[in-house]
Amino acid sequence: MRKVCIITAARSEYGLLRWIIDGVLKNPNLELQLVITGAHLMAEHGYTYKCIEEDGYPISAKVDMELSSDSREAIVASMGRCSMGFAKVFTKLQPDLVVVLGDRYELLPICSAALVMRIPIAHISGGDVTIGAIDNEVRNAVTMMASLHFPGVEESAQNIIRMCNSSGNVWTVGEPGLDNFRRGTLMTRLELAENIGIPIKNKWILVTLHPETNESLEYNLQMAKNIISLTDCKEDVSIVISKANADFGGNQINEYWAKVEKQNPRKYHLYPSLGQMRYLSFMNECYAVLGNSSSGIIEAPCLGTPVINIGNRQTGRYICKNVHQVNNDLSEILTAWENIETNPVRIKDHYYGDGFTAEKIIKHIEEYLYAE
Repeated sequence: MRKVCIITAARSEYGLLRWIIDGVLKNPNLELQLVITGAHLMAEHGYTYKCIEEDGYPISAKVDMELSSDSREAIVASMGRCSMGFAKVFTKLQPDLVVVLGDRYELLPICSAALVMRIPIAHISGGDVTIGAIDNEVRNAVTMMASLHFPGVEESAQNIIRMCNSSGNVWTVGEPGLDNFRRGTLMTRLELAENIGIPIKNKWILVTLHPETNESLEYNLQMAKNIISLTDCKEDVSIVISKANADFGGNQINEYWAKVEKQNPRKYHLYPSLGQMRYLSFMNECYAVLGNSSSGIIEAPCLGTPVINIGNRQTGRYICKNVHQVNNDLSEILTAWENIETNPVRIKDHYYGDGFTAEKIIKHIEEYLYAE
């Protein structure tokens, strides 16, 4: 059996990898090696590795990189610990292929270790363009280290082909997060109301905001404050906030969210992690999504849920018709909200995939590993 090492460092990333992990586990010709690192092992992010265990997936190794987003220096130091940890894990597990997704900075030490140790890398969701964070540079660096490429859309595939000067082992497969809509069961509005403890008749708002790592702390906090300036003046609304990730500036945003919740706990509900299906279920039932998460750009269009996407974190991605793109400016955010209230019709768009991404990826991985 060929050994496939899938690595996940954050709750959002696991949600995208879930059905690929599931497919490798159930494939008789592949052995799953699941390695957990990053924010999954942090108390402030809810020890989300436990969600993976609850889903029934065996964890082969954990690499504690002692992650901190308090400063850029702390992040770089954690990357060094990550590199040393994965050198040991790869030596122990001896994988035939390493599978990673996206553009988080943890991928630099992980993929560098795999590259030096001559382990082929399969990269999911490469070729995208986002100019509002260092994600762009990380994503492109991983592309150049990878042997297999699984972009979500054809435009991204062409970007990879231009970078690598080759179309070999580049397959357009759709974005993996969309598989959740086909494979999972969304919670009902009543189930969500009882689970979270919010009035079923209120307008529900989902807030998911991450730092723009190319910007200052002040800029990122202002995004959060602009959102609250909007929601504070709305009546009969319930706001569920999913904590920011472990990028530089994430701690400060989360501290601000905690103060907001403490001041008005009936209106604001802060979660380190909602879990993938509860998150998507709330996105399906909510009135609008506010923030800058890629889920608002990729998953929300499948539901038609209106999105106010703030700032430049997702700039460069294709923007579907349900998304209102605004700058980090309160007046633009307020105008976008007025546009949603004036025209609340949901517009669905399946630009990013058909929900069969995991099957396509596993098929290509199996063919690659048994080609010799």
